[in-house]
Amino acid sequence: MNFIAIDFETANEKRASACSLGITVVKNNKIIEEKYWLIKPRPFRFESRNIIIHGIREEDVINEKEFDELWEEIKPYLENNLVIAHNASFDFSVLRNTLDLYNLEYPKLDYACTLVASKLFYKYLNNHKLNTVNRHLGYKFNHHHASADATAAANIFINISEELKLNSMEDIADIVGFKLGYIADNTYSPCKKIREGIVSKRYKDYECDNNEISLETDYFKDKVVVFTGALHSMSRAEATKLINDLGGITRNSVTKRTNILITNAKDIENLSPNQMSNKLRTAVNYMNQGQDLIIIDEEKFEELLRT
Repeated sequence: MNFIAIDFETANEKRASACSLGITVVKNNKIIEEKYWLIKPRPFRFESRNIIIHGIREEDVINEKEFDELWEEIKPYLENNLVIAHNASFDFSVLRNTLDLYNLEYPKLDYACTLVASKLFYKYLNNHKLNTVNRHLGYKFNHHHASADATAAANIFINISEELKLNSMEDIADIVGFKLGYIADNTYSPCKKIREGIVSKRYKDYECDNNEISLETDYFKDKVVVFTGALHSMSRAEATKLINDLGGITRNSVTKRTNILITNAKDIENLSPNQMSNKLRTAVNYMNQGQDLIIIDEEKFEELLRT
């Protein structure tokens, strides 16, 4: 799938006060280019609460170009392309208001929002902030740096595309349950949810195909559960939702608070440390230190779901 990911940071409460822009170019689900601009906003005013978020100050942009001077360089990345952002309503509002400030024409583009998509596809997460979703996907980044945030947003759609095995954003939108937005000729239409999508459907399908599963077991209630490795019987999303529905607490990393590690590995006791995943190795070390933690394989996990 090919698309452009963007992220704006603003100097103050005005949507036309862009002070930085990050652009990440994705071709065939691979990141091939990352661009970053510091922008001198007009009027030249920074609010302390904005500075606290992104760390950009007046002195960082005093000698930078204003947006209209950068537009000819930026525009080709957006014009006639599919563009995505996390909380796209904010970023495209910044784009439109900044273009309006300088009396520049809107580029023609379709756009998608990773926040809208995440709420539908990763609905089992406690929240759908950019850092939360990427932490779930195992991706660390420098949050509120425009370039890093653009790449983090790109990472979300790359993962959704690969999990669904779809290379068209239109197909993803149709299955996940959202409508693409667009900008054209100084008009726009938002990206928004239109119905429930693939996550709930897949989970219901799983329940129907696995009627021996009990959603009444208390085994996982109030337990901190971590998965390592891809399960064969269900997706990570489905397994995570099952644990959450059973009162468990899913996390991405093994810590001193972890109670259960579920692994796809077999014959764990016969594995050397070099044959273990990082999570599995960490769990074994904690167990050797006396932590109340158990490791179960996928077969045992399925057995527990049927009790």
